[in-house]
Amino acid sequence: MKKSVMFASLIALSVASSGYACGVQGTAVNSDGSKIDGSGTISTSWNGEKAFPRDGTYSLDLGSNVCGEEITVYLDGNDGHTVRVEGWTTVNFVRR
Repeated sequence: MKKSVMFASLIALSVASSGYACGVQGTAVNSDGSKIDGSGTISTSWNGEKAFPRDGTYSLDLGSNVCGEEITVYLDGNDGHTVRVEGWTTVNFVRR
């Protein structure tokens, strides 16, 4: 009996946590190849959340409602990339 309760609890936890596993992540570099470190802003058409690349990488958790949606991701409000968010979707930027 205890094993089945534990198993059911693990399944419920897995399902609940997977509902929040959608967002964007990637790299952000300058045109000379140097990594953007704190001087850029990643934003989306989805909400007002922002990410600030550190050592050339960023991630932005957008919550569960964005899963399966098409959004545009921006670096410094420019260079928009339109993607369908499926889990953690990779969007890489080169600042020109």
